[in-house]
Amino acid sequence: MALFCGQARAREQDVPESIARSGIRPTHTPAVMLTKWRFGMAALPAYELTKSFRLLVALFTIADTRRRTLYCAGKCGHAWHNLPDPRQSG
Repeated sequence: MALFCGQARAREQDVPESIARSGIRPTHTPAVMLTKWRFGMAALPAYELTKSFRLLVALFTIADTRRRTLYCAGKCGHAWHNLPDPRQSG
């Protein structure tokens, strides 16, 4: 997930919102690490991995939404940004 966040151009300024969206406390280890812009969460104990994953998914969501809006709107060639709506496929 950390790699995906980097590819989506996550920014340090996205961290507070990602912590809020993830539902984890700002004092939890993954949140503290991300506040310091450290991504070595894979080395954390197993009980911290779910929190890390939730946090990184939130960060990715923020960064990818911005990227789609600024760089991909109407001119994107990324296959994953142009997937058909599964609710309308049939």
